[in-house]
Amino acid sequence: MSIQNDVEKLYRSDLEKQRQKQKKKKKKKLLGIMLIVIIIAALILIMQYLGLGLGGGKGEGSGDGKDVSASSNEASVTTTTTAAPKELYDIKVSGSTYIIDERVVDLKSLVSTVKLMSDNVIVRITDDNATKNAMDDLKKALTDDGREFTETVLDNSALDNSVANDVTSETVR
Repeated sequence: MSIQNDVEKLYRSDLEKQRQKQKKKKKKKLLGIMLIVIIIAALILIMQYLGLGLGGGKGEGSGDGKDVSASSNEASVTTTTTAAPKELYDIKVSGSTYIIDERVVDLKSLVSTVKLMSDNVIVRITDDNATKNAMDDLKKALTDDGREFTETVLDNSALDNSVANDVTSETVR
């Protein structure tokens, strides 16, 4: 019986050693995975701090501020930064009519509506074959009110009018 007891002890000790080795392997795998996750998290934080990747740019607006014109000599680009996020309010100018939310409005009611908006709202003007006078009147009214606006000129010279190329320029107060 002594041999059988010795064999059992050896078998048990071998099983225990195998279990300990498996536990160590599991711990090593877990530590390796945790290390990889920590490294990835650190890289993401560094990238965000540097303003790289994931769309998390600092938004410092460090452009050169030179004027840029699209299809009009009057359109220019100036960049400003503020703490509050900007909201866009769309106005479409087609011919000599002003269109807001698919409703035709006159310039006076359009300006009074815009005056009621907060300062973080930027008016986005879409020029859909508008007359020069209508665009000039709207720009002057917005500028007189101190309202920021951007201008998008739809290029309808394409053969298929359903495919209009956007040419964008901005004017900021």
